[in-house]
Amino acid sequence: YSRARMWYNKRRKFSVVFMGSEVRNMHVLVEASYMNSHWCSHYLRGITAQAKRKNMPVSVHTTTEFLDDPSFNDTHVIVLGSSLTWASRSMNLLYSRDVRPIVLAVANYQKQFPFASFITMDYDDATRKLMKFLHAGGRTRTAFFSGNTKSSTDMQKVANYLQEGGREQDIFHFEGTLRETTDRLLARIDEFDSVLCANDVSAVVLMKRLESLGFNLPDDMHIVSFGDTVLANLEIHNIAVAKVKSVEAGKLAISAYRLLKSNPSISSASMLLHCDIYDYHYDPVDIKLEHTRMLFDRHVGANFFRDPDVERVLLVEKLLSGCDKLDIQILREVISKESYSKIAAKLFIAENTISYRIKKILAGAPGKSKEEIFDLLSEFLF
Repeated sequence: YSRARMWYNKRRKFSVVFMGSEVRNMHVLVEASYMNSHWCSHYLRGITAQAKRKNMPVSVHTTTEFLDDPSFNDTHVIVLGSSLTWASRSMNLLYSRDVRPIVLAVANYQKQFPFASFITMDYDDATRKLMKFLHAGGRTRTAFFSGNTKSSTDMQKVANYLQEGGREQDIFHFEGTLRETTDRLLARIDEFDSVLCANDVSAVVLMKRLESLGFNLPDDMHIVSFGDTVLANLEIHNIAVAKVKSVEAGKLAISAYRLLKSNPSISSASMLLHCDIYDYHYDPVDIKLEHTRMLFDRHVGANFFRDPDVERVLLVEKLLSGCDKLDIQILREVISKESYSKIAAKLFIAENTISYRIKKILAGAPGKSKEEIFDLLSEFLF
């Protein structure tokens, strides 16, 4: 009995030391151009939140120099980006070091990375459901808007758009700037009754342009998209969305990391996250589909994340991301030039509460004046 107990204690001690060395410092490699994007911040939020719960230190890198550090001895690295070209280069480097990647936000659509784990949204399912949602509403002349040809997930959406009856000539890829891409679509807008946008940032930009031209949405034009921004979820914008779950994907990356580390016999563990479909009133829509998959080619395109219109929308998203319904009500009243005293009376709150909440929102854009921020917000909150 005593020898068995000693053996058990030794095994238990060994296990604790082993796990401690395994999770000493987990590494995340992020594509530099993707680092400051709205989507990347959501993935990283999920990664850091779940890692903190599991008491796992995380190091985030935008270069691969950490691989040359003598202290690096991990067998897995989380890879986070949008460009298949960048992801391919990064994964090949990891393979050469006998390190296996856990990839976020990039689709393994041609299965060219058999030893990598992929965690992404089920864009095949979501694209087809959005197209079926449009068809159910009698909208069959659908354009595809602002697909980034550098993005494997956007090309995945394009492939399913074509499978569901879309036409090659009705695809308006993101080229040059988002404004130029929008202008190309608007030049042919009378040919369409609906638009499938590659992401909800592009959808918001398109919505604003259409409204400026006198379009009544969604009666004159149905806009559907993918995303999780506050702006697209506001009912006033009349955008139907396939809601992505980037934060949850980040959490799953930690689960995949722990699974692979504790089970060396598993070469990869990939997961698809279901995207819930919400209509223009942000009510869930239940759509049933049969499932098929398609392949598509790699392309090289413009840098979506540095587009001026994209940057404006994402700045608004940053300002609104910490807002609740009361904050948005206050903003609308302040932008309408209403006095704090009248706002306080109307919303049944103290004037100090208004000052505090406005100050908190303005702190989200330290390089901008109060007037600049209110002018920008006014474009999207009315």
